[in-house]
Amino acid sequence: MRAFRILGPAAVFMAVLAIWWAATAFQWVDGLVLPSPIAVAVTFWTEAGTLAFNAGVTATEAVSGLVIGNALGLLLAILFVGSPTSRRSVLPLAMAAQSIPIVAITPALIIGFGNGMEPKILVALFLVFFPMLVNGMRGLRSADAEVGELLHSLSASGFQRLWMVRLPAALPFIFTALKFSACGCFVAAIVAEWVASDQGLGHLIVLASSQYRNDEVWAAVIICTVSSMALVGLVVLVERRAMPWLRRSEPSLA
Repeated sequence: MRAFRILGPAAVFMAVLAIWWAATAFQWVDGLVLPSPIAVAVTFWTEAGTLAFNAGVTATEAVSGLVIGNALGLLLAILFVGSPTSRRSVLPLAMAAQSIPIVAITPALIIGFGNGMEPKILVALFLVFFPMLVNGMRGLRSADAEVGELLHSLSASGFQRLWMVRLPAALPFIFTALKFSACGCFVAAIVAEWVASDQGLGHLIVLASSQYRNDEVWAAVIICTVSSMALVGLVVLVERRAMPWLRRSEPSLA
C-alpha cells in the first residue's frame, strides 16, 4: 500500500517526462513553445542563483498573503457568526469586493502602494480572504447545538464555547480553505508581478519570455508548481496532526 502511493505518482511523473522529451526530440512541438527537459534542467543549474532569489521573493509575497488573508477571513467569520448585525452590514461588501477581478485591482494597488512587495501581498491576501470567510462561517455554524447549550448551562463564556465547540467543528472547513489558498496564493503573487515588478518569478517569466528564453520561463513555472504543491502538502500534514481521526476514518485502498 505505502509502496504503491510512492511508486504510482513516480511512474506517472516519469511517463510525463518521457513524453515531454519525445515531443521535443522528435520535433512534435516547436522548441520555441516547449523546450526540452534537458534544456530546462541545464537552466536550473546555470541560473540557480537567479531562480532561487526570485523564487524566494515570490514565496515571501505568497505566504505572507496566505497567512494574513486567512487570519483576517477567520476573524471576520467569528465576528459574523457571533454578531448578526455585523454580518448583515459587512458581508455584502465583502462579497462585492470578491467579485472584482485580480487583474483589475492590481494596477490600483501598485499605484497606491508602490512597486515593492506590499501590493503583491495584498493581491494574494485578496484572493485567499473570501474562501476562508465563507468556509469559516459554515464551519462555525456546523457546531453541535446541543453541546453548545450544555456549555451555556454550565456558565461557559462565549470564548470557551468558541474554543471548545465551534472551532473544533470548523476545522475541516478551515483546512479546506487553506488548501485552496495554498494553491492560489502563488498564482496571485505572480499575476501581481506581471503587472509591475523588478523581482520575483512573475517578473522573471515576463523578462525571459520577451527575450525568447523559453527554458527559463519553464523553469520558473516548474518552481511555482512545486512550491504550490509543497505548500499544499504542508497544509495536509498540519491537518492530519490537528485532526488525527481523519487517518482512522480514511477508507483503505487495498
